[in-house]
Amino acid sequence: MKDVYIVGGALYPAGRHYDKNLDDMAAIVLDKALTDAKTDIDAVFVASSTTELANKQQILGAYILESLGIDKVPVFRVENGDGSGSAAIALAYYALRSEEYNCVAVVGVDKPNDVLSNQQQDIYATTLDTYFERYFGFTPLSLAALMAKTYLKKYEYKYEDLARWAVLMHAHGASNPYAYFKRPIKLEDALNSELVSEPLRLYDVGPLADGAAAAVLCNNRREGPKIYSTATATNTTSFNSRGEYDVLYSLQEAARQALNKAGITPRDIATAEVHDSFSIFGVLALEGLGIVKRGGALAALREGDLPVNLSGGFKSRGNMLGATGVYQLVEVAWQLLGKEFKRVDGNYGVIHSMGGVDRISTVVVLGL
Repeated sequence: MKDVYIVGGALYPAGRHYDKNLDDMAAIVLDKALTDAKTDIDAVFVASSTTELANKQQILGAYILESLGIDKVPVFRVENGDGSGSAAIALAYYALRSEEYNCVAVVGVDKPNDVLSNQQQDIYATTLDTYFERYFGFTPLSLAALMAKTYLKKYEYKYEDLARWAVLMHAHGASNPYAYFKRPIKLEDALNSELVSEPLRLYDVGPLADGAAAAVLCNNRREGPKIYSTATATNTTSFNSRGEYDVLYSLQEAARQALNKAGITPRDIATAEVHDSFSIFGVLALEGLGIVKRGGALAALREGDLPVNLSGGFKSRGNMLGATGVYQLVEVAWQLLGKEFKRVDGNYGVIHSMGGVDRISTVVVLGL
């Protein structure tokens, strides 16, 4: 089977883009990625988690291609909640490895700010079990809060230790030209922010943002970072029946498979973009990837900087829901190349994208 390389990419600045339609934003980044790659494509994989609910649009890919005047190219829509972007990358990767296509584009786009904030949260909660969780008022935030409370108590940390995650994310995001929030913060800002679901405060929550990202992948050109492996795993155990609440089971299994297939260890990871829609998820993702030992992420954070979410993560770059995984892929590729970001010291990067609260995770390993 052929190897797969990232030969082009483009990002749309995260934010509130009331002046752009969903397909317009996606078409802009796809056009830029194609220009960057200097190639035609055989297929397009579109990732979006809210297009029907927030934007009342189906068969989105066809309208994206219409905006660019591209015809007769097959389009596939992928939905895995806020893990849709990485799922689309995985499917594109498998299609290229099997040699069904030579070059394809992966486009992620979501516009949650086209609806009111209460509607946003209800849409976001559809990643939970509608009948047994969402119906009774549970949200991803409330479940994340329970996980954070369990973690802090089990490993005897204070909330101040967790709040350092937001400080680090804003420090990283300050140098990301595509980030939603580019302002560094002090620890006091996080500690004094509004309590949203105890113990989580406002600065523990990644803001929902409009955004679009695109990557062009090819199996017939040895240019750009190579995708070494991808793995996806699910956790079908209901939240109330899970044995432990301080571990992301789906990530742990996906990471084990992806790293093994790539032939690397956590020590080889120079940079990682992880799913930190809530700060506790970022902490647990670091441990699930094996970058730090279980229970040790906040101690490591207290001691200094970590090579994680150099984009600013969900907290500073923003949470573009189904588009986020594509952002992560382009960001890590650029970090390895020293394009738009400072060149990282190493040759391997990892992305982790998760659908729901530890329901499904995809891990992608890429490198030079």
